[in-house]
Amino acid sequence: MNRTELLRRFQTACGYTFKRSELLEEALTHDSNRVNNRDAPTYQRLEFLGDSVLNLVVSEYLYRNNPNFTEGQLTNKRSELTDATKQRQIADQLALKDYILFGQSVAREQFRGHHSFVESIIGAVYIDGGMEEARKLIRKFWELTDAAPAAAAAAGACLLS
Repeated sequence: MNRTELLRRFQTACGYTFKRSELLEEALTHDSNRVNNRDAPTYQRLEFLGDSVLNLVVSEYLYRNNPNFTEGQLTNKRSELTDATKQRQIADQLALKDYILFGQSVAREQFRGHHSFVESIIGAVYIDGGMEEARKLIRKFWELTDAAPAAAAAAGACLLS
């Protein structure tokens, strides 16, 4: 399967179609691929941006849906929801490792950092489609719903527990 078809398949899997496919390509390019072109863009800058977008969306969700939580509880829950373990689960669900463009020095089967690319995808969606599209993607991946927030608040529970 060629790279264009592979990227099309990924977009179907994640539920977002890029207007600027070069952003998706960048989001899925490991820096080991720079061997032939030192200036080629890789996932790292988009990962930086995606990390902030992810934290904002999850923070806003927790704030709105858990009015009885203290700042410390909100912080702990956000940390739990955005950590590498959760991102690894999402990366595995998307089979993200299959879409990453590696240089010859990296063995795809042995690569363990594929969870970092979840944030680069979020950053790319943010740049390509704006905050609302990024929010939709995050809410889908993290399964964030506003179902019965009043009942959860009354019980003092977090909807994501």
